[in-house]
Order: sequence, then structure tokens, then C-alpha cells
Amino acid sequence: GHSLSDLDRIVLTHFHIDHKSHAADIQKVADCELVCHQLAVKGVETFQGLVEYYGIEGHKYYDDWRSLLDLRFSHITSDYKVTGTFSDREVISCGEIDLIPIHLPGHTIDHTCFGINGLETLFLVDIDLTRFGPWYGNEVSDIEEFKKSVERVIEMKPRVGISSHLINPIEKGLDERLRTFRAIFDEREQRILENISKGIDTIEKLTKAPTIYPRIPMPVYYAFEMFMLEKHIEIFKKNGIIREENSCFIIER
Repeated sequence: GHSLSDLDRIVLTHFHIDHKSHAADIQKVADCELVCHQLAVKGVETFQGLVEYYGIEGHKYYDDWRSLLDLRFSHITSDYKVTGTFSDREVISCGEIDLIPIHLPGHTIDHTCFGINGLETLFLVDIDLTRFGPWYGNEVSDIEEFKKSVERVIEMKPRVGISSHLINPIEKGLDERLRTFRAIFDEREQRILENISKGIDTIEKLTKAPTIYPRIPMPVYYAFEMFMLEKHIEIFKKNGIIREENSCFIIER
């Protein structure tokens, strides 16, 4: 067997609290390296950097977010000591395993998947293939980049995909699962436009509906719902699909 003191290196996929989690505590016990993508450093090293990446500071739901952290992730407010960074496709040797970082942003700015001893088996991290679909509820999340990242994975034609949020690796029907995951963006866009046409035509109304989450389990999820909706609305405006008058959205075509 092994103990924490046997660890030589911790490799982080991105800065999110459920992924960096207890890395600082483990690093202290193991006296090991802690590495991440160079774009992750700000969000990993300090709590303030994390807050800025989430974009939650000063938000109306900030106190709810802090309550969630205090309840489930109280350790996350401590500082983390990043000892090194990795770059895209720069192989990380882990004994019998070689990890190949593949920077696939969108979920977050730093989101990185990993090929395991090649590219046939991919640790997809938060291209997670869950029924809920893509999550992009942070300041540094980007819908268009997320779409491109999923499409890149499809083009890579991996044989096995490992999700951070599913119990078992996916081998059978992986391509179909990836395409279904990608299609959820389009389904959400259609649902937003349908809601606007029904008079659910402000960001507050769309958030409270809710439009993206099937339900809101606790108040902080309204913040994530709002962040994701705002990103869709920004794209709609840029593409001339909607305009805003007196804080209400109007469909142009």
C-alpha cells in the first residue's frame, strides 16, 4: 500500500474548489510538488484569486456562496503553494504513467484534460458528460471556447473518456455522448429564447424561472444560473438575435 508521504507530485486540472480541494493539506503532509496550468496559478494560490476567477465578489449571492464554502469547503480559504506549471502537450512523467496535458478551456480559463499514456484514453475532467451538461458559471468561463473544446475532443476520437463526475469510464458510445453533451448548449439557447418570447424577459426572471438548472437546490445556485444566462445573453446581443430595452430583452428575429 501507499501513504500520502509517498506522493511526489499533485497535478491539478483547474482551479475549482472541488478539484484543488485538499491539495494544500496533502502537499504539507507529503512535501511534494503541486503543479497546474500557468493560467490556473492565480485561482489556485490564493483565496482572493479564486474569488476573482469565480467573479463572485460583491455579487448579491456572495454571502450564500461563502456559506456553502464554510459548510463544505472551509479548507479552501487557505493559501496553496504552486511549485510549477505545465504547458499544453508537455508530457508529465508519473512513473509508469505519462500524462499529456490538453488545454481545453471554456468550463474555466485554465481547464485542462489529460491523455493517459497517449491520447486513446482521455481524462475529460469537467467535459463531464453528465445529464446536466456543460457548466460555465464563472467570470473566467466562456461558452464559445467550451463549444470548441468539446468539438476538439470529438475530432480526437478517443477510445475511452473518464469524467470527473461519473463513476465509470465511458467507452461504448463515447462519440455519441460527446455530441449529446455539445448539443445541450443549443438546447439551452432555444429554451432561453422561448422563455423570452413568453415574457420571461429580464435576467432576474430568467434566473428565477430557472432556465438552465432544472431546479435550484440552494440560493447560491441562482448566482451560477445568472452567470451562465448572462453569457448566453451577451452572445445573443453580439449576434443581433436580441436587444435590450428598459432592462427587458426583445427578440429581433
